[in-house]
Amino acid sequence: MKKLNFAICDLETVYACRLMNYITEKQRIPFEILVFSGVESLREFTREHRIELLLISARMMCEEVRMMDINRTVILSEGEVRPEYVEYPTVYKYQSSDHLVAEVMNYYAADMSEHTPYFMKQKANVIGVYSPVKRCGKTCFALTLGQILAKRQSVLYLNLEECAGFSMMTGKTYSADISDVMYFVRQNKGNVIFKVQAIVQHLGEMAYIPPAYSAADLREVTQEEWMKLLDAVTSIGGYETVILDLEGTVEEQLGLLAACTHIYTPVCDGVIAKARMEQYKKLLTELDAEEILKETSCLHLPYAEPAAVGEYALEQLVNSEMGNFVRTLLCSEEWKK
Repeated sequence: MKKLNFAICDLETVYACRLMNYITEKQRIPFEILVFSGVESLREFTREHRIELLLISARMMCEEVRMMDINRTVILSEGEVRPEYVEYPTVYKYQSSDHLVAEVMNYYAADMSEHTPYFMKQKANVIGVYSPVKRCGKTCFALTLGQILAKRQSVLYLNLEECAGFSMMTGKTYSADISDVMYFVRQNKGNVIFKVQAIVQHLGEMAYIPPAYSAADLREVTQEEWMKLLDAVTSIGGYETVILDLEGTVEEQLGLLAACTHIYTPVCDGVIAKARMEQYKKLLTELDAEEILKETSCLHLPYAEPAAVGEYALEQLVNSEMGNFVRTLLCSEEWKK
């Protein structure tokens, strides 16, 4: 499927090219990014090609642009916008690229059908990381796995824990998180993939949606809604691998676990840990979900904790004993294939 055209039209060509490079390198969105430095070249292009999304400088917006074959226009403002164009959404030009693109994608997501065409090669693999055993290194493993895989493929990490502590781990304050995505899903309007791209952050090369800050925001989300999100990011999201960092009861996570192409289950030694694993296996059998066990690898993980708070410390997990463990694991699985 052919990509959609996203045009950036600005008198400052260097600015426009830098923004184009950011979107191309960091964002998984279905657009061919084009840069125009004048209305004349934009006019020539639209005579034969449709522009899906136009981001245009307020100084260049005019009636001629309004009449072009453009589906959605967003004005790039340096301050005020002329009254005759107030119906168009506006983003402030001189802000960080991630915030700017997030605003544009928010506007676009709300307008677009969930069936908007999307360019992609194949459906993503889904890796689940889940364990009935507590304090087993699950999240450190999932973050390390995601970052290592992201060095050679596009990866999206989703943490569905009720109290992930992610903002405290990264040292960042997030303006939106996965609860905003799920609210969008529940409205059943617009295109969820563009909403995801408005919120997605990066840890190294790995993309992630910030986990929910409040557990209450997730408790009303149904399995059907979680599956709708998963289907969107795996089938039309442009990612090659999606990692689900899961917690909760077996019954709560059954649908998501069944959707995984493989599941890693960290385990520990000890009477209590072994008892929990036995109960987990028994429950899956009673729920006629033995297929989940067939796709599961039980792992005894090395101890690993970030050395400090902050993104840099989380990125250094790939150079820790956990990183060596994950690389060895992936190499052994490649050999088995």
